[in-house]
Amino acid sequence: MSRRKRKSMVPVEALDTPTDEQLAQGGYKRDFVTHVESNTKAMAFVSSHDPVERWRRDGRLSDSQLTAIAFLRRLWAITGLSQRVTASYGERIPGGGCNEHRVVSEIEARQDLHRIQGYVPKVYYDVFENCCRHGMPAGVAGEALGYGSRSGDIRAHQIVCFVADVVSMMERL
Repeated sequence: MSRRKRKSMVPVEALDTPTDEQLAQGGYKRDFVTHVESNTKAMAFVSSHDPVERWRRDGRLSDSQLTAIAFLRRLWAITGLSQRVTASYGERIPGGGCNEHRVVSEIEARQDLHRIQGYVPKVYYDVFENCCRHGMPAGVAGEALGYGSRSGDIRAHQIVCFVADVVSMMERL
């Protein structure tokens, strides 16, 4: 039996850098990146799609607001409510030794999240969660309130600041 000849693959252009349009929109920034294994640094383009990181870098969030956002991100991580891009087959459950302790921590974190959700109206909390937890672009998250892309970015920033201040005040962070 004869072997079939493979069709030659079409060469694909490797995109090592963002396009000129992406650079013009300000979605990427040149920064040093450290390689984990060899601990060497290299210059690379870093995406700034996460609105919280962009606001933090621009100095638009106070320390108490960043503390409240970090607190809620920690609660979301404990409860396992983070969205994964890939499957996690065969991974060990974090916390290893004591399942009872992990379960109690998860229950307490869920109770804290439910209590915190009651501090502000649901619409505001949803915009806050979309920006801080899911990394949704601020203009898209602001559209939930009926604002367009430019004013949606401003409204989403205001809502994130407001909710973070309320959480910081109520939780005494």
